[in-house]
Amino acid sequence: MTGKQWNAEFFSDIGDPSQLAPLFDSLPEVFFFAKDLQGRFTAINNPLLRMIGVAREEVLGATDYDFFDRDLADAYRSEDMTVMETGEPVLNELWWVPNIKTGDIHWYYSSKICLRSIDERAIGIAGIMRPLGNVGELTSDFRQMSSVASYIETHYAERLTVENMAEVAQCSPRHFQRVFKRVFKTSALEHLMRTRIRHAASDLIETRDSLSTIALGCGFYDQAHFSNQFKRFRGVTPSAYRKQFKGLP
Repeated sequence: MTGKQWNAEFFSDIGDPSQLAPLFDSLPEVFFFAKDLQGRFTAINNPLLRMIGVAREEVLGATDYDFFDRDLADAYRSEDMTVMETGEPVLNELWWVPNIKTGDIHWYYSSKICLRSIDERAIGIAGIMRPLGNVGELTSDFRQMSSVASYIETHYAERLTVENMAEVAQCSPRHFQRVFKRVFKTSALEHLMRTRIRHAASDLIETRDSLSTIALGCGFYDQAHFSNQFKRFRGVTPSAYRKQFKGLP
């Protein structure tokens, strides 16, 4: 028996593959996940759960669309599909991942492989992420746009324009919009709006402030603008969201 045959026989004798999961939970700097053909999470380790800010029961059976902005989820899904359709792994691809609870942005090297059934059908993907050592490892474009994302996070309540953000990035508005879209998979103004919505949603639950106060405090023109945008992104009005999650009258 060759070494390759022995190796194949050994792994074919393994019963439940999930018995390997505790090993991934013990690696604090490695984030492991697996998804099925439909993009539903089938496995995720504790370090990744802590990083994105959700509980395991919230993740298993859910998809990226349940947690991330559509543009970002589309980008994740597109890469997953490419791996499954071609069978080729993606190694050390640079991605940004937001913490769902805080909105903090983290950069990671991501690698994915295709998972196959006994009869060699593609049945999903498995992947790992490891944190970027430091911002200095980013290319100049990534560093530029990361600084803008941080600026948005602390200045979202202000009347930010593309010109303002391009000034932070120290480039022309046209160049800024093109590079931001390439790096973050969404436009700068859309990212700004989603940031405002996230902070407003937190205020709806954690405070008793009026809708108009929250609207102005999060950078919206007025309460009507706030309500329209909130419903577009969250599917319900701010009042309905508050009742659902806080039970306020």
